[in-house]
Amino acid sequence: MTNEKKSRKLTVNQFLVDEARNLCKQGISIAVDFDSTLCITDGFPNILGPNGDCFYILRKWRDMGCKILLHTMRHGKDLEEAVVWCANCKFTFDGVNHNPENEERDPEYNEKMYAMFYIDDKSFGTPLLHSRYMNVKDHVDWDEIDRVYTPFLEKLIKKVKQQENA
Repeated sequence: MTNEKKSRKLTVNQFLVDEARNLCKQGISIAVDFDSTLCITDGFPNILGPNGDCFYILRKWRDMGCKILLHTMRHGKDLEEAVVWCANCKFTFDGVNHNPENEERDPEYNEKMYAMFYIDDKSFGTPLLHSRYMNVKDHVDWDEIDRVYTPFLEKLIKKVKQQENA
């Protein structure tokens, strides 16, 4: 590897570390979809039940210091139903279709939500489970999400804390 390539690689790596540090200072935000991500469904707006261990995993990430945001196309009565359903599953969000840092937002304004990670059954690369039941939609594989994301989050948080203490 040439010195120029090494230098560019170090610059990119330092940029990523700096960016991760800035994001982590505010808390790592993870945006999750609702239908076929948090709940099993046979089609909108039907909620059949929780999707595996999704709420256990989200609680674990929150305990690590992450902010969990609901990022869904649902609105009005359907959004309210989803939030209440999650609360009945003993899970509340740090933000619903907005970032908690933007509390003084205009409710009529459709702001852009941002997060470090997005978990959505429609996202490219998200592991899915294919149901054997005719009407149940394919849904997020939370065991695989936990297997991949949790160790990554642990390493990221540890690295950022080391950088802060250096």
